Amino acid sequence: MKKIFSLLLVILIFLCSCATEDRDFSSVTEVSEESKVFVPYPDNLELKEEESFVYTPNASEKLIAVWISQYDITKAMCTKEGQKPAGDYAAYIDNMCKELKNKGYNALFVQVRPFGDSFYPSEYYPPSKYAVGAYGNSFEYDPIELLVSAARTYGLEFHAWVNPFRLMEEKELSLIPEDSPIRQLHSWGKLSLHGGRYYLRPSDEAACALILNGIEEIIRKYDVDGIHFDDYFYPTTDPAFDSEDFAASGETRLQMWRRNNVSEFVKRVYALVKSLDSECVFGISPAGNMHYTYATCCTDMFSDNIPAHFYTNHTYHPNITFSYFYLNIRRFL
Repeated sequence: MKKIFSLLLVILIFLCSCATEDRDFSSVTEVSEESKVFVPYPDNLELKEEESFVYTPNASEKLIAVWISQYDITKAMCTKEGQKPAGDYAAYIDNMCKELKNKGYNALFVQVRPFGDSFYPSEYYPPSKYAVGAYGNSFEYDPIELLVSAARTYGLEFHAWVNPFRLMEEKELSLIPEDSPIRQLHSWGKLSLHGGRYYLRPSDEAACALILNGIEEIIRKYDVDGIHFDDYFYPTTDPAFDSEDFAASGETRLQMWRRNNVSEFVKRVYALVKSLDSECVFGISPAGNMHYTYATCCTDMFSDNIPAHFYTNHTYHPNITFSYFYLNIRRFL
């Protein structure tokens, strides 16, 4: 039995190590002259050869973190009318951070951009309804600034959690300011609608530039230990989602093209984060449902193109996959 297991493991390692053909998918949608708000980021942000991808937590030997989603924190932040008094919110998060510290946690992963909106006053994104009560409301104070301060008081790391491409529902778009970059992208036909919700497209340079601008904004505004993406990239396998971009690319393999779009975008995010703060980490949490990843999202994680598992420091992790929504983890190992 041990011999069979060893043989299977060797075969799996061999398959996952097979090199794939490198292809040039550099062509992207041109940014309109009128879209000056979307500052394009250079593609020549290079990673140093000696840089390690091994994550070492800043606060302790082991990262023991808690996820704080928009649904968890919204009742402490606001009512439908607007933000709750700053003093009440500050007292709540102070007690929350103290309790988490007492229970042995050392890091917070806090949602700051769930649906193309913002949990802090932003130059690029509208205030989130989960932070100010409704789209169209404004900030009276900065809740993330207070939360970062509370985390630091109790020695907790603060990681900003972002959903990069997922936006608000179709019926909500008209509620955000007309001069919002997302409204501008919509007027230029650069948003895709799926399941009653809008999405940015990884194939669109203006969309990627907007996300990168937002990430830079977070790092410059706050003392964050990391930028973290949830597992939302392409929401569907429907070719209509980005058919015009795909036709313009000249490529013929839709899934490979999509995977490369995401992979190249992730490379740019990593390089941007490190160029702004070498101590700041960048990570992505994968989906744990491999069947859904393969059957619904059509991600080929069982071939040598997209490995079903990944290896870190020669440690085998059989229940973790990064091949979700066209993300090819091999590009970053």
